[in-house]
Order: sequence, then structure tokens, then C-alpha cells
Amino acid sequence: MNVKGIQVVELLLSKYLNISKSNDQYRRLGLILITILSCTAISAFFTFYNLVIDYYPPLLYVDFIGTLLGGLSLYLFLRFRWILLSSFILILMVTGVCFMVMVDRNNLDYSLAWAFVAPLISIFLLGYLYGTLYSLLYLAFVMWLSGSNLGVWQPAPWDRDSFANIIAIYLLLFMLSCYYEASRRYAHQLLQESNDKLRTLASTDALTGLFNRRHMEDLLLNSKKILFIIMADVDNFKSINDEFGHAVGDEVLVSLGKVMQSVAGPDGTVGRWGGEEFIIAIHADQEKEVMRLPQRLLEAVSSHPFATGRPVTVSLGCAFHNAKEHRATLRCVDEALYSAKTSGKNCYKLVKYPL
Repeated sequence: MNVKGIQVVELLLSKYLNISKSNDQYRRLGLILITILSCTAISAFFTFYNLVIDYYPPLLYVDFIGTLLGGLSLYLFLRFRWILLSSFILILMVTGVCFMVMVDRNNLDYSLAWAFVAPLISIFLLGYLYGTLYSLLYLAFVMWLSGSNLGVWQPAPWDRDSFANIIAIYLLLFMLSCYYEASRRYAHQLLQESNDKLRTLASTDALTGLFNRRHMEDLLLNSKKILFIIMADVDNFKSINDEFGHAVGDEVLVSLGKVMQSVAGPDGTVGRWGGEEFIIAIHADQEKEVMRLPQRLLEAVSSHPFATGRPVTVSLGCAFHNAKEHRATLRCVDEALYSAKTSGKNCYKLVKYPL
């Protein structure tokens, strides 16, 4: 099925059933709808064929009734959303028309090829279990019809009717298979996008948009290089919440995260450690350069215009981090941060942990 055909299906599902592509029922309902449309169109074509191109009343009546049933199935599907009933009507229509064609034409015009339509349609409409049971029942009728005519039916000539049958069956199965594959790929794409969102949510702090503690822990534990880490704590943050409210306090945290990202640059990773605590991790390849980072951060924070209308400051604990001594380094950073807090705040302390 081409892109326009898929767009028609999307439009019908959206307009009549209020089903979007993100809905978990979209793929199943889309398959049922395209099956109804395809089978009804094929039945309508053979109604026209047996009326105009090669007039044959017996199959004309069969195909005409099949077209009416297909239209009824489509109406019940779109108008009342009677999915099960419309599916049951359609599968009866498809298998009934196919069986009547085989009974009337026997093996002439390659009519037995219509037996291959029922298994695919029944699986699409009824699912694996009921579709398989229905197909097995239908197979029993086909085996009875074919077996009772062993030695009776003669070789079928390849003529215009045979050609029309084979092409119609091929197009029907091809359209259904293409739509099934397109819907499968789209479902896989949605799953990938959903997994990406879950991964992002699992590693992102909801308020600031920074990495969360879990992500930063993984970064520190799995780093094969020496990192320089800065643990930051907002000075007097409780008083900010008490005086200005938690909404302003949240704005301060968000703004602070942006300031830290700006100072850390593309080589640094910033995360929210918890509450009003933040952490910055950066590769310590150039020790002199990273040693300037704490002072730059203090100056950037104290000069930033926060929502409080007055300066906000932070205290910093800094250390060089080795993944092999992860827990011990974090304890040292906490001690350094506590020392900065008790030394008047708005300052940093560096701990030289042996790496």
C-alpha cells in the first residue's frame, strides 16, 4: 500500500474513531480497516467485471452481495465502532464469496487460488487463536470440495478470467502485507521513541532538566579517567523558600543549573545531586584549568540576577575523583563542602585525596 493509502486509513481512524497513531489500538484497528476496504474493493471490482466485461449472473450476484456485506461491515466499523461484529461480517463475506466461486467454477479460471485468502484475512480480523481455528474449519471445506472432485476436474486453461483472478488475489494479499509491514515498522518506531523517552526520564531531573543523581553516579563509577568534581550547595536556601515561596525557590534552582552549565562548558557534566545540591564533573586533563573553575563558578553565581532580586551564593566542595575510590572521594567532597559552609559560605574548599 502506498503513502496515500496509509494516509486515507489514518484519516478515517482519526475522523470516525478518534484514534491517533500514538494510540495502542491504532495498529490493530488500522489492519482491520484496510482489510475491510481492500476486500470490499475487490468484491466491487468483480461485480463490475461479471456485469460489464464478462457477463456471468451467478458470480455477479455473489460478488454483489459480497460488496453489500463489505459496505455494511465498513459502516458498522466507522459509524458504531462495532469492531467484532464488523470483523465477523467481513470474514463471513470473504470466505463465503471465495467458497462460492470455487463451488461454481471448480478449478476453472484458477479459482482455487481464492482459498489462500481466508487464512490471512482470518488472522488479521480474528487474531491468532480464533483466526487459526476458523482457517482450519475453512480448510476442511476446501479439502472436502477438492477431494470429492479428484479425477473429475480437468486441467484449467489460462485465459482472461484466470488472469483476472490471479492478479486480484495477488494485489489483495500484497496490499495487506504492505500495510502490515508499514504498521509493524511504525509500531517499532513508537517503541524506540518510547524507550528513548524512558531512558531520558530515568537519567534527567524533572525540575531543572539536568542529569539526576543516578546518571551522575554512573558517570563517576564508569569513568576511566581522573575527574575533577565540584559539589555545590545553595547558601541559605531554606530562607529563600520561606521568604519568597517554593515557586521562586524552584526558579532559583533552574537558573542555578543554567549558570553551572555555562561555566562548566561543553567538557563538563552538570547534575542535580538532590534538593539544593548540584554536582559538576569534568575531565582533569589540564589541572591548572580545572582548578580555576570553582572561583569562576562562585563569581558567576553571585553576579547572576536571580528571581529573588538579591544575590544568591553557593558553597563548594572540590576533589579529584578516581572511580576506584568513588565512595571515599565522595565522603571527602562532602567534608570539603561542610568546611566551606562553616567557613562563612560563598567559598570553596579543595580536598587532596590520594588517587
